[in-house]
Amino acid sequence: MADDRDIKIYVKKSMTETGEFQAINDEIQLHVANGNRDKAVALGQRMAAVRPEDGIVSFGELNMTAALLYQTRVLLTFMAEYSIQRNIAVEFLAETASSAMYEHLKANESGYYNNISDGAAFTFYLLALKKEGDATTNIGEQFAMLCNINWPEIVELGKRIFTEGSAYFDRMINETSFENI
Repeated sequence: MADDRDIKIYVKKSMTETGEFQAINDEIQLHVANGNRDKAVALGQRMAAVRPEDGIVSFGELNMTAALLYQTRVLLTFMAEYSIQRNIAVEFLAETASSAMYEHLKANESGYYNNISDGAAFTFYLLALKKEGDATTNIGEQFAMLCNINWPEIVELGKRIFTEGSAYFDRMINETSFENI
């Protein structure tokens, strides 16, 4: 008897699915044509270039070791992604900015990109945001845990990175003048 497990049956897409796909495609083409896509790419690249040394966060009197600067950068990168998802309502533009940020890191700082690409630190921060209580404190505590330094000063630093980094990236996004379609 013939084996028919490899036979494929074609099912025509409904008109609703085709219409939705076309509407999404049309919206994307409008964002490409009016320059919004290019603005989202440039925004993502600028966000990727942000460093702890840029003065976004006040370190106070803390002696910033290489490990603390690294964890600060990781939290800033998380904050950039978090700000994109919170502030850019158009999914295509948000995904474009986010992808451009990671592509920039991958192309220009592959070691850093490889270190953060497993997502472990980001998972801790996401869980901190979903945890009951004050999100800023939760983030500060996770930052201290990831730094492996459970001092109140380090928790406070994590809280400052969260609030000051968030404000910085929110401003960066708001200053990007996306055209309405």
